Amino acid sequence: MKQIYYFSTICVFFILQLNANAQLSNFKQGPQPDIYNTKSKSFEGLIKFIQITPEDTLYYTYYIKDRMVRMDAFESKNFNEQAESYMLFYLDQKMIYAFKPSRKMFVNVPPKSFIPTNDDNFRIIKSNNSKKINGYRCYQWRVRNKNQNTEVSYWVANDNFDFFDDFLKLWNRSEKHAAYFLKVPENKGFFPLVSEERTTLREEKMTLKVVEIKKQTLNRTLFEIPADFKNYEH
Repeated sequence: MKQIYYFSTICVFFILQLNANAQLSNFKQGPQPDIYNTKSKSFEGLIKFIQITPEDTLYYTYYIKDRMVRMDAFESKNFNEQAESYMLFYLDQKMIYAFKPSRKMFVNVPPKSFIPTNDDNFRIIKSNNSKKINGYRCYQWRVRNKNQNTEVSYWVANDNFDFFDDFLKLWNRSEKHAAYFLKVPENKGFFPLVSEERTTLREEKMTLKVVEIKKQTLNRTLFEIPADFKNYEH
C-alpha cells in the first residue's frame, strides 16, 4: 500500500494500535468536541489537490467550514470513492482525530506545540508575477534557504482562506512546503494553489497542485465523529 504523505506517521501508528490486542473492552466512543461555538465566517467549501513526488502521486481533499478542517486521503484520482483514511482538525479547540472508515475506528492525535524557528537564513520574495489558476488570480511567493538547499515557490490566492495558517500550525508537520509557508509574513487569508519544492539547483522534489476548488455550504456532519465509530484507547 502506498505511503500517504500527510498521513504516513499517523496511519502507521494507527494500524499498529488496531492490530495490538484489539478487544472490544479496549474501545469506547469518545465525546464530541464543542465545534458549534464559531466566531467568524471565511472560506467554506472543498479543495481537491494532488501531491506529486518522483516516487508517487497521491490525492487529497480538504473540507473547510468555520474553524474546522477535514482532510481525506485517497490512493487513486477518484475523489468520489470512500477515503482510505481521514483526519479532523478543530482549530479553536486544538484537537486532531485520525479515522479509519473500513474499521469504523478513530484515535486522538495529540498535537505538538508550534514553535517558530529562529533560522534567519530564509529569503522571502513576494513578486508581482501572476497567473490564473482554477479561476483565481494567483501571485508568486518564493521562499529560499541556501543552508537547507531548498526553494519553495507558491502561487497563492486570497479568498479569506483564514483556516490555512492555523491549520499548518496545529498539524505542525516538518515538510518544507508547510514550514516555509509559515515563514512568509502577512500570509493570513492566502492559500497556495500550486506549491513547488526544488533544490537550489532546480531539481524537483515535490509539487502540490489544486485540481478543484469550490465554495459551497457543507453539512456539519462531515466534521463530527460518527456515532458508530469506536475510539481506540492507547
